[in-house]
Amino acid sequence: MNSIENDRVGSSSVQHHHGIFVFVSIVSVVIAIACLLVYTFLNGSVFAFGHHDDFLGIDSEINEDFWFEGQYLNTSSGWSFELTKVKEYTLQGRILALKTYHKNDIPYDPCNSFSPIDFFIGVDDVLTNTSNYVYSITSFDHRIVSWYLYNDDMGAYLYFKSHTGNNHIIPHTKEVLDALVHNVSTGVSVILNGSLVHLYGTNGNQIWRWTTDTSIGNYDCEIILVDEIKIIQSYG
Repeated sequence: MNSIENDRVGSSSVQHHHGIFVFVSIVSVVIAIACLLVYTFLNGSVFAFGHHDDFLGIDSEINEDFWFEGQYLNTSSGWSFELTKVKEYTLQGRILALKTYHKNDIPYDPCNSFSPIDFFIGVDDVLTNTSNYVYSITSFDHRIVSWYLYNDDMGAYLYFKSHTGNNHIIPHTKEVLDALVHNVSTGVSVILNGSLVHLYGTNGNQIWRWTTDTSIGNYDCEIILVDEIKIIQSYG
């Protein structure tokens, strides 16, 4: 009799612990999903919403987070950047991908407050015949873009590589910043008018250098101080 009672107690105990395990597992999954959703919201992750551009996530305000005084660009976080114009610059191309950055991103980058977006742009035949170039963006973060072209022809690969480039955008006016927030997305064709610039920044004893390439397709990045942006929808 005691043996039967002990068996039943043991059985009941196992079921009880199993129930606790299931409950803890469910709670852990719910917490993990909640954390993922929070991360997605704050960082524009592709996991929850599929591939998107997160261009509405720009959180910088001109004359509040950053402003211009002559050849200097100052930020509310205490940085002062001297702008050196390399040359006047006009770029016409199609936005193949874009990435936004936020003031409080980790790792910290003081340039995020005044250069909140990068455009990966294609020019010439990549602009006018984009459908001929089947590509995917394998990563786009920390100011670096990586891509894969689905084409075994080396000539097509080299052409795509030399006619695309990552462009760091610094809006020079509120109108340009508003256009970045509301009017740009992947697939849109644009004309950017402005200047290529080098930046030398100081904040107390901290120094930050940011230098531009001089032409798209040189396999480096251009830093564009954009005076005007025009949106073009006519290309297929």
